[in-house]
Amino acid sequence: MANKPLTILVAGSDSAATRTVEDGLAGTGRDRVAADRIAADRITVVHGFGELPARIAALAPDAVVAALGEPDRATLDGFFRLARAGGCAVVLFADRADPGVATQAAEAGVAAFVLDGLHPARVRPILETALARFAAFETLKRERDEARTQLADRKLIERAKGILMQQKSLTEEEAYNALRKAAMKQGRRIADIAQSVITAAQIEL
Repeated sequence: MANKPLTILVAGSDSAATRTVEDGLAGTGRDRVAADRIAADRITVVHGFGELPARIAALAPDAVVAALGEPDRATLDGFFRLARAGGCAVVLFADRADPGVATQAAEAGVAAFVLDGLHPARVRPILETALARFAAFETLKRERDEARTQLADRKLIERAKGILMQQKSLTEEEAYNALRKAAMKQGRRIADIAQSVITAAQIEL
């Protein structure tokens, strides 16, 4: 992620709020290679949070970086929902926040929540760390979802085999082969065929 141009959406209440983030993302003082890459980043700045969901949907950014100042509960909840939805790294800078908010941010999946630490020199390193953390989190989430899907599929197949064994007096191997052949013939997953067998058995009842 750090080696390709990024699409970054910067949000704040006004231009004064976003200026420090913009300066940090400009990468002033970096070496030429880093400066060239940073210059290729696509940075969009939004003042006010009302239109943020629409802009995110239109841009599909790699990251949303928000300068929140002293955010109210509604603003924080909006960014927490964005983080839970996935799709991009969420980086929040706040001057102050109530106790426990940082923990809530982490639980929501916010990639970086920084209190009283918004300085141009810190913005780019924090963003790159947040992107790496987000990528690792998304990988873990995808692996978890795949494991859950595989477990659910196995349960369907086992149930469908039991139905076929009972209805057609098949052995377990014969029942599985029947499901597999049907899946190959129809160009579908075995789990989908298993679900059809289960559904048909329920209708017959």
